[in-house]
Amino acid sequence: MGIQWMILFVVMAITLVYYKRSDSLEGRRQCVLLSSGALALFSGLRSWWMGDLIKYYTLYTMCNGPQWKSKVFEDFTNIGIRLFFKGMGTIGLSYEVCIFAIALFVAFALGLLIYRYSPSPYWSYLIYIALGFYLFTYSGLKQTIAMGFVCLAIMEIFEENPWKFGFWIFVASLFHFPALVCLLAYPIAKKKIDRMYVFLLIVGAVCLYLFRDQIISLASDIYYEDKSLEAKKLIGGRFLMMILIMVIGLFMRPLHPGDSVYCQVFNLMVVAALIQFFSVYDNVFTRLADYYFQFIVLFMPMLLEPGEHQKEYNPEMYPVMYWEREVYLVLGICITVFAIFFYYQTISGNSVLLDNYRFVWQINPYALYGR
Repeated sequence: MGIQWMILFVVMAITLVYYKRSDSLEGRRQCVLLSSGALALFSGLRSWWMGDLIKYYTLYTMCNGPQWKSKVFEDFTNIGIRLFFKGMGTIGLSYEVCIFAIALFVAFALGLLIYRYSPSPYWSYLIYIALGFYLFTYSGLKQTIAMGFVCLAIMEIFEENPWKFGFWIFVASLFHFPALVCLLAYPIAKKKIDRMYVFLLIVGAVCLYLFRDQIISLASDIYYEDKSLEAKKLIGGRFLMMILIMVIGLFMRPLHPGDSVYCQVFNLMVVAALIQFFSVYDNVFTRLADYYFQFIVLFMPMLLEPGEHQKEYNPEMYPVMYWEREVYLVLGICITVFAIFFYYQTISGNSVLLDNYRFVWQINPYALYGR
């Protein structure tokens, strides 16, 4: 699993080199291009002989076999991945090229989001890798593609383009139908944070807690046919981590209507936490929450953005909270250490998958397939 540490430290090195220069457009562009390129190469050049990629290869062959029509158009759900495989196969591109194209697209969507809205590429990429979003791209192709399109959609929220937002969410749902949960992102992100907001949030949280069994029963009917879900524990650690991050955010950078993008991202974090609450019943809720929680790549650098930096780019928009430089330094060191520790836990917990990580030139999966 040493290669997984390599990608983390390579990206950390790139973003630290450009830490000061990322304030300029050219420095930020170079930083994001190099970081995105590293992510795309490490992910795109992996062999498909690992995890669910083997199942996706079977799907690729069926979508390009004699009976491809019955497979590609068997139903509308997740038809996007089948159309993608068929299109790539039709023009003579291999499954390896499909994997590389997906890795390139996801890196591009993430990089564009960070380039346009993140105050610090260092924090964005560190959190993206450390919290396991990058490792998920190794195996979950359908949701990986969908989450890339959701990144494009969320930017339309900030730019106030509801029709483009809806279009990208629709495209995302073609690859992973549950992405439609993000249709709520636009009105929720735009919700004004006031006393009524706090009241509704408290009421909503209480209702979710009181009626959690009924909600889970309904969800299990949608995702499963004959499976009842029971809570494995009272509350999940990832949920507590989300709450802690939001509390730190409120403390370091209080919410203000003039700080619109930050407030909108905070609202997305709230939704992520509410969905994550149900992860004690099944991991599917963690995967669902990730559609919203992936925007921690914006929230974390925003809450760590010094007041002087905020004032420089928003001179009259909202009152800025100023903290001593030592506060940001200590908090930054603590978060970096925690991120590396969390990443260690993540790769240790995914050793079955990651032990099979190989680059395309290190293994011939065709000789192993169907043996």
